[in-house]
Amino acid sequence: MDRADVVIVGGGFAGLCAARALAATPGRAAAGGAARVVVLEARTGADPRFRGELIHPPGVRVLADLGLHAALLDAGGTEVDGFSVVLENGAPPIVLPYTEVRGGAPRGLAISHPRMVARLRQEVAPQVELCTGVRVAELSREGSRVVGVRTAEGREIRAPLTIVADGRHSKLRGALGFPDETRLLSFTAALLVEGAELPCPRYGHVFLGTWGPILAYAIGGGQVRMCIDLPIDAGKGEAAVAAFLRTECAPSVPEPLRSAMLRALVESPPEICANHAIKTRRCTAPGVALVGDSGGCSHPLTATGMTVALNDIRTLAAELSRGGSVDVALERYQTARYEFVRAREILADGLYDVFRRGDDGARAVRSGLSRYWTSSPRARAASLALLSGHESGLRAFVAEYLWVLGESAASVFGGAGSAAAASAPGGRRAALTGLARTAYDQLGRTASLVYAEMVRRGAPEPPVAARRDAGRAQSRRAGGDDLSA
Repeated sequence: MDRADVVIVGGGFAGLCAARALAATPGRAAAGGAARVVVLEARTGADPRFRGELIHPPGVRVLADLGLHAALLDAGGTEVDGFSVVLENGAPPIVLPYTEVRGGAPRGLAISHPRMVARLRQEVAPQVELCTGVRVAELSREGSRVVGVRTAEGREIRAPLTIVADGRHSKLRGALGFPDETRLLSFTAALLVEGAELPCPRYGHVFLGTWGPILAYAIGGGQVRMCIDLPIDAGKGEAAVAAFLRTECAPSVPEPLRSAMLRALVESPPEICANHAIKTRRCTAPGVALVGDSGGCSHPLTATGMTVALNDIRTLAAELSRGGSVDVALERYQTARYEFVRAREILADGLYDVFRRGDDGARAVRSGLSRYWTSSPRARAASLALLSGHESGLRAFVAEYLWVLGESAASVFGGAGSAAAASAPGGRRAALTGLARTAYDQLGRTASLVYAEMVRRGAPEPPVAARRDAGRAQSRRAGGDDLSA
């Protein structure tokens, strides 16, 4: 039997950053010596699958605190100044700079995922014991408490704290008995474009395609990553997917990026990845905590996966540093984590729903977003603060959503020149009806989420009317409000 202060399952981005943070956390070390952190990674080399590459400013701040930001820039990362969004094909872009967010860090970071993990291993390995090619078979327990892990080779490592960072389809999450709600939303075609020119250098870009959103950003070395949303029934096989990308998606991409995209499709096929929304209600048990995607994930449109992981790590390290028992610190971490994550989930679901759909209500909301974001720096900053994770409260989300609804209604009532009314097949009345339905569904989902969180945390139940509305919202979703439909 081997002993450590912390054992971490998963040596990818989240596991390595957690190892860096916890190796330096006061109270983790054994008396009279340095903390021993053991990281177990099943792979020996880089993960060949496409993984996240864009980190918002709040996550960059955590990287800087961990002493990793400069190293990732040196490894080829590129700074990101904000987002440029094209809400309708052919419309002018709306630029959302990070600098407009009061109190926020000015820049994000984008970097090729394999380069990022390779550099993190170089930076973190001297402080911890990184074991690659080691698969964890099961958790070790004493009663209800997790006390470590057992590898497939039979090695047992015991520690007061076990961190699970094995990804969104975490096997250990299931082994812990933590239920989750998993939905397949769509697929992403991840395309690497060489020598491409973005309309706004140093900005991430979102173009709304015929079916769904297209995310594009530079990852350094003259490369641009394009993440193109595909419906579940886009077709099987490389030829069918490439044809869909050329005919249905490329027309929504401005030149010269479009030509570079088409050349890339000829030179190498894109990687196809499934997009899941995974919600959990527990991320800790005595002696163990989930961080990053193992605790749940959202559609990658908002690019918040790695930022959420870094917030998990910062929060967990801070709670452990407060002293007291590990289990009490884990309970505090769980509460704080879900307060941050729930706003991310509802925002990602809501944005993807509106960006994907082509009905009257979605068009009205997109028109309202355009009016709102072009109205003032305050409006852009408020939305970007939510998107980036600088602001994490559900109240802030509801306030912003109501602002957007107001602008959407104003767009519909704007007269014959109203984009929302003009684009609705049934005119203004259809646009208003669709807008009301969209608003009801989104606010219903939010109310249902708030109620579920109150139940999870054991808070007093809301009034009967609120429970009824949340239940109706849940019933509507169960009856067909599935984003994969």
